[in-house]
Amino acid sequence: MPSQPTRIGSDVRLIDAAEAGLIESGGHIEMLAVAKRAGLSVGVAYHHFGSKTGLIAAVVDRFYGPIRDIAFGNENADWRLRERERTRALIDYHYDHPFAPLVAGRLAREPQVLDLEHAHRDALLAEGARNLRSGQKQGVVSPDLDPEITIAMLMGGLRLAIDQAILGDKRPDRDDLYEQVWRFIEGALGLHHDDSAKRDGGSRVA
Repeated sequence: MPSQPTRIGSDVRLIDAAEAGLIESGGHIEMLAVAKRAGLSVGVAYHHFGSKTGLIAAVVDRFYGPIRDIAFGNENADWRLRERERTRALIDYHYDHPFAPLVAGRLAREPQVLDLEHAHRDALLAEGARNLRSGQKQGVVSPDLDPEITIAMLMGGLRLAIDQAILGDKRPDRDDLYEQVWRFIEGALGLHHDDSAKRDGGSRVA
């Protein structure tokens, strides 16, 4: 027998519709329009998300899913290579996702979006500090650095650099951005320059 198509839940259909509507409109949606786009009643939309802001927060939360995967995934044993790959993947994700400029721009002012971002930020900071301690134990990262403070500076700088790039009138070449960001990370962490970065030419890994 042929396999049956996967049934998409009404909540996912609403999130899909809301994301598409937000991208098309530059960050503005109405619950009724989203429900119609998803082929559902507006009552179903309110049942799942409570309000328009709740629906927007759900779209933003899904956007952060792959970012968590990038931060928590990649088991490459070579610490430098793994972090280069993560940096590249994070830049590529923001450059390729049409929703990223809205998260960096207009939607960043929504209260529930701010709450979500704080939760994601705290999880990423904790994982980042753990990762820096691992790098210090391996003798890759400078032992003089405080992991919590260092990861906060790195994450803040990386986030602002990516936001600046994707919100600008003309985006910088992603390879150039990657090279600048990675040089900054190398210097901040006291990493010894490794020739493998030259050999791979900063090629895309995501």
